[in-house]
Amino acid sequence: LGGKMSENKAPEVNSRVRKKNNPGCLGTVKLVREETLGSSGDTRDKSLIVQVQWDNGTLSYFDPESIENV
Repeated sequence: LGGKMSENKAPEVNSRVRKKNNPGCLGTVKLVREETLGSSGDTRDKSLIVQVQWDNGTLSYFDPESIENV
């Protein structure tokens, strides 16, 4: 059923996911992108952002550690 994603591996586009520790709504990953953190002009700090389209029609953004495959 549900497996945890590795902290070093981003979910793939079109993967079915849910929020960790939440049996609620399921969704589909629509986009995975890298974002620069901070505003000091230093571009070394980067993070992955995952866009999820939920089955109820809403769109949300998460870090990869906040969601899990189903």
